[in-house]
Amino acid sequence: MSTEKVAVADRIFDRLDTNGDGVLAEDDYRASAEHVLRSYGMGPSSPKGRALIEANLLLWQHQAELVDRDGDGRITRQEYREWMSSLPASESGKPSGSPEVMAVLHAQFNVADRDGDGRMDSREFAVWRGLKGVSVREAEASFELIDSDGDGTISWHDFSGAANQHGLGALLFSPN
Repeated sequence: MSTEKVAVADRIFDRLDTNGDGVLAEDDYRASAEHVLRSYGMGPSSPKGRALIEANLLLWQHQAELVDRDGDGRITRQEYREWMSSLPASESGKPSGSPEVMAVLHAQFNVADRDGDGRMDSREFAVWRGLKGVSVREAEASFELIDSDGDGTISWHDFSGAANQHGLGALLFSPN
């Protein structure tokens, strides 16, 4: 596994490990979704809240089946790294997302799209990524990569297309 893939896997792992115990469990995935919802003033019973929690729990179930080799209900950092290395590559050869990862990101995108128009401007995008510890500078660089037509907004179609082209790390963190 390349150094870049390890770095992306570790950065995502650290963001998902909400209680900081060094392993991922179902509670981490639920807590991650609830953190995003609280940050936007939404509850878990709102339509967007239910969709995000459901997507996170489906991702957990999928990853637990594939990644938790010893069946202890926990995913170690090494198990997560190995799973990340198995993801399909983008056109640039960098890790792309599984359908379950993309479903979580889509649900998060919908929460971050406060006015529900299906688009985010650079400020909304920076706030969304900032929830996961991404600096404003990194978010701006990612936004520019995603906004390929330069209209100052991105749609989910723009985001998912860029994920296929450039890889998730470039979109979630920074294209550098």
